[in-house]
Amino acid sequence: MGGAAAYEVALSHFYTDTSPDTYSVLLKFRDPYSANSYYKQYNDRLFSSMEPEKCQVVYVESIEFNADTISPSTIPFTQQVDLEQDDLLSACPVCLEPMDEKSSGLLTILCQHTFHCHCLSKWGDGSCPVCRYSQKPHRSIETESAQTADQTLPMRDSNDENECATCHATEHLWVCLICGNVGCGRYENAHAYEHYRQTDHLYSLEIETQRVWDYAGDGYVHRLIQNAVDGKLVELPSTTEDSNVSASQEKLEAISLEYNYLLTSQLDSQQLYYESQMDQVAAQLSDMRSKTRSLLAEADQIQAENKRLEAENLEKEKQIVEFTKGKEKADKKLESWKEKCETTKAVWLEEKEMTNSLLENNSLLLKCMEDREKAIKELSDQVRDLMFFLEAREKVQGHPELEGGSVETRTPQPRSKRGKGKRS
Repeated sequence: MGGAAAYEVALSHFYTDTSPDTYSVLLKFRDPYSANSYYKQYNDRLFSSMEPEKCQVVYVESIEFNADTISPSTIPFTQQVDLEQDDLLSACPVCLEPMDEKSSGLLTILCQHTFHCHCLSKWGDGSCPVCRYSQKPHRSIETESAQTADQTLPMRDSNDENECATCHATEHLWVCLICGNVGCGRYENAHAYEHYRQTDHLYSLEIETQRVWDYAGDGYVHRLIQNAVDGKLVELPSTTEDSNVSASQEKLEAISLEYNYLLTSQLDSQQLYYESQMDQVAAQLSDMRSKTRSLLAEADQIQAENKRLEAENLEKEKQIVEFTKGKEKADKKLESWKEKCETTKAVWLEEKEMTNSLLENNSLLLKCMEDREKAIKELSDQVRDLMFFLEAREKVQGHPELEGGSVETRTPQPRSKRGKGKRS
């Protein structure tokens, strides 16, 4: 169960099936919505990408128990024992906190011990924290122990010479118990530790001494292997020890099988880790796909806008060509008008000079005319005086009595002329 599902499950109970390596789990969820979500998420889902088995999730309508053949303590989802009556049954053996299905999910394993889901998920060992019951598959030790030992424990007397996968060193070699990668130790180039940093594979086996190193705990963990016969913790014997001092063949086979179970549990944890990594990568990939689709849509919009701008640019270039031709024509017209203007200006200057000369001549002529008018006036006065003299002489000659008289002349007063006004 995932971290979110563990809090949604109120109670859970494990059952063994008639077929080997098959288990049934009875889950009680806190609400129907959580049950439906769990069904949609885990039904027909592969347990592992390397195995064909799938998880089958079904709804349970009701459960009937035979009280005569089943102990009441093994019946799941029944009324829990009161906290005041039995503190051992009401407290989680791992965290010693009260087990309340309303606050956290409870998990009952095959040995009928109940724990908090999150407490049991943190228990690194595959056995029960209370009774050390190991929940292992039912396999034949006699038929598979030799194959398991050959597959999991690389011996020094192998025909194939082991070497580092990176620098091809042949001494101080370590083999990864998760993926089988062979790397050199810290006394060479430390490629085994580099492999751990890249993959987070915790356990590595030293080929020479057959000891297991835990990178997370920074120590050897080969002493943590359980004996399948008596359940005690035993140390994996080194290949350099004398065969007479080693344990019996059956005990060694049991140790090898338990060692294989340890690897299987580690592989399961690595599988969960890589599945979470794959989920994260899938989420990132989905996010990248959505971003790619948005970027492609934006690119299409930009491309359409670019085409529109290119069409407008072509239209503007055509207009620029037309405007350039019009400008050239206007420049030619301007040059012709400038030439005409220069010609007209030259003609105007000539006419101006002629006009000035004519004005000067006119002034001279006017002055001459004034002089002539003055001369004519003087001559007219002389003619008038002469005519008056002649008329007076004739009169005197005709009247002798006027001889010796004086003649005076009077200038006539000019009469003022009254202008006739216009009647309104």
